[in-house]
Amino acid sequence: MNVKNIGAHYRKLRESRGYSMGDVTNDYLNKSQISRFENGIQMLQLDSFIYAVQGLNMTVSEFFLTADSFENLERQSVDIRIKELIGYSDITGLYALIMANPRTTEKRLANIQLKCAILELSGENLLTNEECQFVDCYLTECADWTMYEINMLGMCLKALDSELINMLGLQLVDKKKLYRQLPEHAKLVRKTLINIYVCMVLRRRFSYAEAFELELDELLKPTDTDEKIVFHLFKKVMKYHRTEVSEDMVEILKDIQCLKNHGAQGLADRITIFLNHDR
Repeated sequence: MNVKNIGAHYRKLRESRGYSMGDVTNDYLNKSQISRFENGIQMLQLDSFIYAVQGLNMTVSEFFLTADSFENLERQSVDIRIKELIGYSDITGLYALIMANPRTTEKRLANIQLKCAILELSGENLLTNEECQFVDCYLTECADWTMYEINMLGMCLKALDSELINMLGLQLVDKKKLYRQLPEHAKLVRKTLINIYVCMVLRRRFSYAEAFELELDELLKPTDTDEKIVFHLFKKVMKYHRTEVSEDMVEILKDIQCLKNHGAQGLADRITIFLNHDR
């Protein structure tokens, strides 16, 4: 974050907590300093910055954790909206969110997410070679992944080739100890690895799928209900692709019907879409 963003975030936190400038000043920090800081004119000295953060009844670590959330708020709202539309199979809604001539990296990536979702739901490919190359470069050149990049990988598999997906997926696996210390990240990693596993099964890259299968057997938690169901079903799909025994597909279809009977219509529909596009 630059000085302007840090100051703007400080002001948002101060106002959201109902503090005036006077409330956070003390013998070592005056209103003029706070005002220049919040307006991005001048960064506070380290000791003054610590006093300013303490004036919000926060630690410096807490301040920067909330700053990360603040910077990603717009990204998260877009991701949530896209996932809602995917959940409802609302292709028209996804089309409506596509931006003409997006200029920022975030907007270009959002368009790619939308087009990947449309391809997944309808089979219509709106992705350009330039967009596929753009998301490829973004993910491979980004050194420090956040939840944003993990989510981007999971949602943009349609735009990436199998070799790259395998490489990036294995990088996530290598960092699993780190993500275990961050529960939200760990949950997203498990979801993303499930998406990668399904992708590899549908692309008939069985050796890659088997490597992720071993990791998922270890990583999935009892609370990962949807992920465990998808994992169980696509183990059967991989077996079917290898043997082409019709009874295996009959069993898969029975499992999908069972999901519908137990109220998991949305999950059943998503799995059906995957299978239909696979034929």
